[in-house]
Amino acid sequence: MADNDLKQQALSSTTDFYDLLDVQSSASDSEIRRAYRKTALIYHPDKAGANNIPAREKFELLQIAYDVLSDPAVRELYDNARRAKEEKKEREAQFEGRRKWMKEDLERRESGAKRKWDDVAAGRDGAEEDYERELRRLAEDGRRRRVEREQEMRREALKVEEENEEVVQPVSEEGVKAGPTDLDRSVTLRYPASAAAQFDKDAIVKLWERFGPIEDCVLREKKYRKEGEKHRQSYMVAVLLYKSIVGAHAAVSDVEKLQKLDPETWSVFEGIGWAAGKEPESIPKSASAAQPVRSPQVSRLDETPNAPSTPQRANVNGLKKAPSFASFKATPGGTPGAANSPSLDELTMMRLKNAERRRMEEKIRKEEAAAAAEA
Repeated sequence: MADNDLKQQALSSTTDFYDLLDVQSSASDSEIRRAYRKTALIYHPDKAGANNIPAREKFELLQIAYDVLSDPAVRELYDNARRAKEEKKEREAQFEGRRKWMKEDLERRESGAKRKWDDVAAGRDGAEEDYERELRRLAEDGRRRRVEREQEMRREALKVEEENEEVVQPVSEEGVKAGPTDLDRSVTLRYPASAAAQFDKDAIVKLWERFGPIEDCVLREKKYRKEGEKHRQSYMVAVLLYKSIVGAHAAVSDVEKLQKLDPETWSVFEGIGWAAGKEPESIPKSASAAQPVRSPQVSRLDETPNAPSTPQRANVNGLKKAPSFASFKATPGGTPGAANSPSLDELTMMRLKNAERRRMEEKIRKEEAAAAAEA
């Protein structure tokens, strides 16, 4: 092949002659010659057949590749042209990637603009979407806060229960828990709601203060169904908080006797008992055989020494009555049959109060006598 034709093939050929011969671009002349001979035997017309047109075209292209690569000057020209084509291909690939990104970005912008115009045409805008999104965020935040608050309340409730279980009241020398609580001094009772006009809060307090001073009274209406009845009836439920557990104990213990003596006034009350549902543990328990001691000298706070030991019973017209102390701890060897007598500790407190009262009366008499003498 003439030199001009070889140069033209080197510059314009679209075939990679190195790939065609299956050699590297840095292959030597001997390597190119061996590769050509090896490949040409496969596609030679005598081997592949004279009528095999693709093989014949491949064989002619192998001859051109061998002629270009075997001439150093033409090979250098081919290498430069090949290198320029590869660089151009890389630039086109980079440009294609950039152009593709720009095209996709432009399509996204156009799509966003189109969606915005569609929203405007449909009466929607970005502010409404932002508003809905903010509502969803606030709803989720509120739900999360509710869950956290419920968990915190459960933890606080468990903590309070644990603290209540660990609380131990101080114990006196006699082994009885000291310091009665408000619940220990509370008495509950009920009466028909039809009698609510007659027994309001003031009337209840005035009536039940015969057993001791009352700090507070709470009334509420509730329905109960008595045994054997089909329907429930409305009742007024009262909770009385006495200042002293002695008054509460007297109310629970002695009201049954008053209901027998004055049924017109007291029989209306039902379900009289401790608000806690049981007798407070702070009340000492007496032995079955032991009876409270009755002092022959002082039987009641308002009695004089050497008075009869039988306490005066209250009549139905409102006379005060000494509260019953039958369940309080008694001194062994006490007087039998004195079931309503105070304990020895109660009697001691009464003596001290009487002595203090006498001292105060004597002091007042002296001051009045001194004032009269000066006048």
